[in-house]
This record gives sequence, structure tokens and C-alpha cells, in this order.
Amino acid sequence: MIILGIDPGLSATGFGGIACGGTSLSLVTCGSIRTSPRDHISRRLHQIYTDVQSLIRSTRPDLIAVEKAFSLMRYPRAGIVLGSVLGIIYLSVFDHNVPMIELTPREVKNALAGYGGAGKYQVKSTVQRLLNAGTIASSHASDALALALTAYYRSNRKTGRGAR
Repeated sequence: MIILGIDPGLSATGFGGIACGGTSLSLVTCGSIRTSPRDHISRRLHQIYTDVQSLIRSTRPDLIAVEKAFSLMRYPRAGIVLGSVLGIIYLSVFDHNVPMIELTPREVKNALAGYGGAGKYQVKSTVQRLLNAGTIASSHASDALALALTAYYRSNRKTGRGAR
């Protein structure tokens, strides 16, 4: 089974794919889709759409895990922009008819670090250790891999298989 995690963002959308077989996990791909702040938002969203489409075609995931968006009242524009990015991602997933789940940052931190308030460094080091991945350069990529791992643990918890 291949699970693709996607961490939405306009400047950088992280992605990370893992292969799951029984209790073994391995890294398939990771990185980030970067857009230029000099480009109009329509061009940036189109780039994310095109790149996510290519990513889904190349990895052929069985499940996609996306970070569930939240918005702070102090930053309404950021929430609108993030909603636009999520819309593009949802459309890409729908186009390929792949099952998708949404996970909150707190759920991911709790699943990987045992604490919903864990820091980025703690989550990133856990991801690297679980996947025996060495250094993952982008925090966006490690967040996406964390989403994929959490989706794996969540699906195995339901079926009673798999262990950390």
C-alpha cells in the first residue's frame, strides 16, 4: 500500500509518500511544490494543481492524507488562501478517485510524538527515525510524511494490524 501525505501551503506544499507492507515502512518520495510570491495567485494555484496531478500519477497512492485546515481569526486572508490551496488539492484527489482522509496537526503530533503539542523538530526526528530516512531537508516534506505515517497508524488501528 502507498500512502501519500500532503501538507498544503501556497508558498510550499509539502508531499511525502510511504510504502507500507505489513509492519515495514519505507520512503517512496518526499519534497515540496514551491511557488513564486511574484506570480499571481491564479498561476500559483495552477502550478500546485498541475504538480499534485503529476505526483498522484507517478506515485499511484492507495490513500491520500491531507492536513485539515484551521484558520486564526487574526489572519482571515491566510485562511482564505489556504482554503484555495485545499480546494485545488481536493480537486486533484477527486480527479484520480483516490480515497482521502483529513488529519489535524494535533492528531499527527499525538500519533508520532505521543503529545499533541509536540514541536516540529520532535515530529521531524520521529519521521526520520521511523522511515530510516536520514535528513529530510524540508519541514514541509517531513510534515507531509508525518501525515502519511499517521494515516497508516490510523488505518492499522482500525484493522488491528501493524505496530510501531
